[in-house]
Amino acid sequence: MSFLAVPLLKLGFSQAKKYKNKRDIKKQQDAGVYPQPFEDNYPLSGYPPGAAPGTTIDYTPESKRAKLRFMLNAALRFLQFVFGLTVIGLYGREVRHDHKYNHTWHSQWVYALVASFLATVTALVCLVKPFIMRKLGATSAPNPIMILSHFVWEFVLCVLWLALFGVFGKLYIGVYPKEDASDASRVDRMRHAVWVDIINLGFWVVSASWILLRWLKSRKGDVADAEKGQI
Repeated sequence: MSFLAVPLLKLGFSQAKKYKNKRDIKKQQDAGVYPQPFEDNYPLSGYPPGAAPGTTIDYTPESKRAKLRFMLNAALRFLQFVFGLTVIGLYGREVRHDHKYNHTWHSQWVYALVASFLATVTALVCLVKPFIMRKLGATSAPNPIMILSHFVWEFVLCVLWLALFGVFGKLYIGVYPKEDASDASRVDRMRHAVWVDIINLGFWVVSASWILLRWLKSRKGDVADAEKGQI
């Protein structure tokens, strides 16, 4: 029996030692020496693609107001893009007609195509860019200089649309004699194009005004930060 006593004593001593260690660890955790177990609030699956070690990531959840603003901006840019293509189609038909019959291209048609093309491309870029930035997880603060430059460009587009409406409104708003059926359809088409021009002007005034408000807000933020730094 003595040959069994020694192993049993060793087993009992090891078990007592393990129990004592577990009890000591529990006491230290209760006392706050060791951090309590916590849930993984920031799983690796939530990291943006291509995030390098040391990258500062904003985990602030997007508010409903920000989501609504994003959706309204996307809807406005989509309408600008669609109505810009409509203007290109309406005036492009006249340019194609002049080219087909070897007529001299009228400067107003060319101006309408250039203005609507610039606006349509701008709307497409502004429509796609936010989706790309959200996909890449970019959360950098807006640059006031870039916002101001964007506003200046959209203001130029507003002037182009205003001039376009003025030129063709003067030509086709009113009562004009219609020589034949083809001339009548052309006048009606150009009258419709004038109202599409004014709709485009309204869209771009809204977007330019919104960008101006963003710039003023960013300026106020810079002034507030500067004042805090001086205190």
